[in-house]
Amino acid sequence: MVRKASVPSEQARRRFLDAGLAVLAGSGHAGLKLAQVCDAASATTGSFYHAFGSWAEYKTALIAHWRSEQSSRLIEDALAVPDLRERMDYLIDIGLGLDRACEAAIRVWSQHDPEVLAHLTEVDRERTDVIADTTAQVLGDVATARQFAQVSMYLLVGYQMGTVESLDALRFGFNSLLAYSLGE
Repeated sequence: MVRKASVPSEQARRRFLDAGLAVLAGSGHAGLKLAQVCDAASATTGSFYHAFGSWAEYKTALIAHWRSEQSSRLIEDALAVPDLRERMDYLIDIGLGLDRACEAAIRVWSQHDPEVLAHLTEVDRERTDVIADTTAQVLGDVATARQFAQVSMYLLVGYQMGTVESLDALRFGFNSLLAYSLGE
C-alpha cells in the first residue's frame, strides 16, 4: 500500500508566515533566517519543510502574505466604510497601525530582491490609489487628491524608514494634511 503524503494545513502555513512577519519586525531583513522563523513559530525545520517545499517558496509566500494582510485586506475594510470622511479617518488609522519595523524591513528587503520590490511597488500604488480615490470623492478635485495621497505616502514611508519614532508626530502630520486639504 502506497501512503500519501499529508498536505499541510493553511493554519500551519499561516503560523510560519505570521512568524516570518514577527521576525522581520524584530530582527529586520538580515534576521530573516529559517532557524529564527522556526523558533518564532515554535516549530521544527521538518514541519517548516512540510509546510513549504523550499526557502524560496516560503519567501514568495511570506511577501504575498504581508501584501494580503497589510494592504489588500485593510484596503477592502476601508472601502467598506460608506461615509467618505469616516473612510479618510479609517485610512489614517490604518497608516498609524501598520507595524513600523516590519514595513521598514520589507522596504530594505526590496532593495535586495526584485520579487519583493515588485510587491512593494504595487502595495505603495494600491495604498496611494485608495487614498487618492477617496479624497477625490470628498474634494471633487482629482489633482489635489493625488497630491494629498502622495504626500500622505511620503509621510508614512518617512516615518517607517526614519530614525526618530513618533507616532504622535505621524498622526499630527496626517491630520494636518487632511485638515489643510479639506480647508478646515
